Amino acid sequence: MSLRRLPLRLITLALLIATAACAGRPAKLYGTVLQPIRPAPPLAALDQNGVRFSLPSERGHVVALYFGFTHCKDICPQTLAKLGAARAKSGLGSRVAIVFASVDPVRDTPAALRRFFRRVGTSAIGLTGSLAQMKTIWSAYGVDVQATRGDVGHSDFVYFIGPRGNLRVVGGDMTIAQITADMRGLAR
Repeated sequence: MSLRRLPLRLITLALLIATAACAGRPAKLYGTVLQPIRPAPPLAALDQNGVRFSLPSERGHVVALYFGFTHCKDICPQTLAKLGAARAKSGLGSRVAIVFASVDPVRDTPAALRRFFRRVGTSAIGLTGSLAQMKTIWSAYGVDVQATRGDVGHSDFVYFIGPRGNLRVVGGDMTIAQITADMRGLAR
């Protein structure tokens, strides 16, 4: 039967059903999807401007949270640059917050964080605080930190927090395209 012979109401109904089916499908996420969905652990510290930051201030945004340190020679700046490139590619702009939480709070002062972001060329929110305060945050996110002479070994994951404040995805070595897709998927 040709489309011309079908009643307009039937065609409209079929299109609505197809559209609803596509809209209801969850986005494909590339990182490890955390189930059950749960609120992200509390996260409050000083940012690179010396202003108190807390995670609830980012409600309505996708948050890409990365733990690293400013004296890192390779992985931390590369990861931060990948997050910045993915945010730019996503087209979401300010709807994505990149948060960089220090694993070296003794050296990662607000000024050091500002210099690091300029050097890497990525706009982010840098968090630092006392060692005790940061240890509480690391523990809440399961981040393993091992300080050695001049270097800091640490877990290398990006934690994606959805617009409702839920910890949704944890990603390891992801490509810019995969990070972009996860940002877009969580923003839906």
